[in-house]
Amino acid sequence: MKNHLLLITVLLLTLSCQKQIINTDLSVMSICFIHPDSMTKAISTGFESGDKIGLYVVENPAPLQVSGNYVNNLEATYNGTQWTGDSGLTWPSTTSVCDIYAYYPYMEVNSITAAPFSVLQDQSAGIGACDFLWGKAAEKAYTTEAIPLQFSHKLSKITLNLVKGPDYVGDLPYNAVFYVHSTVTDATVDLTTGSVTKDQYGAAKSITCHKVDDATYEAVIIPQRLASRTPLFEMVANGVSYLVEGSFNFKPGVNYTFDVTLNTSTESIRIEIGGEIGDWS
Repeated sequence: MKNHLLLITVLLLTLSCQKQIINTDLSVMSICFIHPDSMTKAISTGFESGDKIGLYVVENPAPLQVSGNYVNNLEATYNGTQWTGDSGLTWPSTTSVCDIYAYYPYMEVNSITAAPFSVLQDQSAGIGACDFLWGKAAEKAYTTEAIPLQFSHKLSKITLNLVKGPDYVGDLPYNAVFYVHSTVTDATVDLTTGSVTKDQYGAAKSITCHKVDDATYEAVIIPQRLASRTPLFEMVANGVSYLVEGSFNFKPGVNYTFDVTLNTSTESIRIEIGGEIGDWS
């Protein structure tokens, strides 16, 4: 799996990452992160103003815990140009070796290994709020240089492409609505590893996909296996519903692309599903 690289700039309060003005006072020696504009989260335009991440700093070799870490779930907010927080992110000392954990989106955490997380059932407004990213910078010694944080997607993404079949006449339906059925939307996340586990007691629900354009629809789901043929995709267009059944194993960090081929007959549209699998980058 190809990791999704995000190098995030976290400038908290008035602390600066410029080497020449770092104070030698240990209480204000900032840990710094940088992020190039080319890297993004689930949405193609990257982080948006108001997005929040959570950060933990642990003095190695101590384990990550709910509390008692050197930095506990520090909330950093993107304001459109940089990340800001309500307290400084500093090194314990110049001899420190630390593990740094980060995740998106920020949440209140009461369990490190089983923090509740859910994706939205209605994703028609966009999938950015449903993304879950996790990264770790391990065994980092004190430095005045910026530390890269490498994030990876931990959920599954579905992309549905509407394709005209050889006998399809006319334009693609502009009013199509796509649904992903039979998937559990609740999970728990392990912040020590970033792994996401479907809620074994969660009920299967339906997700409304986000429309990118008339030919492209997308959704984010919890990684899970659909062991038996169940209603999987549904397209509703011009007052008619077309349902496709299937069984599938959705894995973390993977973008599944399905081609939905429309073929015209005198009474109906036939939908054929073809699949393509790739890293979610």
